[in-house]
Amino acid sequence: MNLTQKTMKAGIWQLISIVVKVAIQLCVIAILARNILPEEFGLIALANMVLVFVEMFAEAGIGPAIIQKKDLRGEHIRAGFMLAVTLGILFVTVLWLIAPLLAMYFKSEALTDIIRWLGLSVFIIKFGIISRSLIERDMHFHTLMWIDVGSYIFGYATVGITMAIMGYGVWAIVTAKLAQCCLQSIGLFALRPHSIKPVFSTSAYKRIAVYGGGLTLARFFGSIASQGDIFVVGRFCGISLLGFYERAVSVMVIPGQYMGYLLDKILFPAMSQIQDQSKRLENAYLMAIGLVNLILFPLSVLMFVTAPEIILVLLGPGWEQAVLPLQILLITLNLRISVNLSDTLVRAMGAVYASAKRKAIFAFIMIFGSWIGHYWGIIGVAIAVNMAVIINCALMTQLSIKLVKGDVRNYFSGFKHSYMIGGILFLFSSLFAGFLRLHTDSAVVILFATIICSSIFLIVTILLFPKILGKPGQWLVRQVLEISPWKPSLSRHLAASEYDD
Repeated sequence: MNLTQKTMKAGIWQLISIVVKVAIQLCVIAILARNILPEEFGLIALANMVLVFVEMFAEAGIGPAIIQKKDLRGEHIRAGFMLAVTLGILFVTVLWLIAPLLAMYFKSEALTDIIRWLGLSVFIIKFGIISRSLIERDMHFHTLMWIDVGSYIFGYATVGITMAIMGYGVWAIVTAKLAQCCLQSIGLFALRPHSIKPVFSTSAYKRIAVYGGGLTLARFFGSIASQGDIFVVGRFCGISLLGFYERAVSVMVIPGQYMGYLLDKILFPAMSQIQDQSKRLENAYLMAIGLVNLILFPLSVLMFVTAPEIILVLLGPGWEQAVLPLQILLITLNLRISVNLSDTLVRAMGAVYASAKRKAIFAFIMIFGSWIGHYWGIIGVAIAVNMAVIINCALMTQLSIKLVKGDVRNYFSGFKHSYMIGGILFLFSSLFAGFLRLHTDSAVVILFATIICSSIFLIVTILLFPKILGKPGQWLVRQVLEISPWKPSLSRHLAASEYDD
């Protein structure tokens, strides 16, 4: 099986995992939002913001270093595990000590215990981090699918929903997170065991430290940027408004988060194997950019149009303040994942320090912009975040094109067809949803009728005008047709639409 076939197979398993997890996550979000107050979600958002930084330093780029290293040996695996567990103990201890100061800064005593107990997850996941990296390196994503989905269902979903219904509030989420991490680490190590014998050779740590140090630096600035808006809203707008803003962000990131996760987990090990072949890297990168935009931009358009119904159906009454921030943030959803693809390429080629410089600029713009935007509330913050995302996309794109010695015009061609499809879909879905809103007050009817009819309209449009998909879209269709019983007739139809652009 060649690399392309392995990548496609891995993608199928990851896609199955994502579909299942998204369906379950939507149900969990809907149930928790009806049993936990916005203020409590605000507290969790602040605690998670802190954990992002702790996890980043505790992870220290160890997992990606294991995946990226071409001449991986047993001593590297043992050194990585020892380093991961040691850092986990160190940073959880630090977190336990500084939790009261963080709670005092954010003016919420309840944060102390939440941060301390939620912080234990940082230590727990260290016992599975090397096993996960080895599974990803071998591209055995079907194994990860069962572990991730199983730990989410029997850990987070089961424990969280049960405790939320019983009235435990914020502690339902804390306990659910810990349960998920425990099941995940146990499952990973059980299915991909490795030696945990300590190693004391400095050479075993050197490669991990050099690569991991640069990656950690890049992730540090990236984490500051990704959490900058949460920090500003929580500190200057209040925890209640943070609850609304955090839920808007949570809904917005669902499709992009899993799409980015899917592509990173598949492309990073694949790109690492061909890191010295610039042309193949460029082709893979441009193809991924085209596919991401072709899928995500039309999806973000559909979510933008139906945002009022999405919030009402998912979160229930009382969450209306999350609608407009959600719509604003959706505008740059596809750019966020395009940045993730650039980051995957950069990490595969080892240019982590160049990435760190650009992410430092991104972090500054994000925090400064969010601080200015907070004077107009969470709406102003959302607009500032979009501006920062656009600038970051430009910076990371420039670096990616430079590394593969590519042409920026080829990069932008990946957006053309997605925006064309998105524009057509926006016109249809807006008119259709507007018509339904005049004749019914049922958010469920409006949401699902708009999604179904818009999807049918889009499929018919593509069948009538296949060229609108562009080359990445037509390539994807061909891959799907390889396992389709209608391959002969559809292949002839697609072949008839071939063109050059």
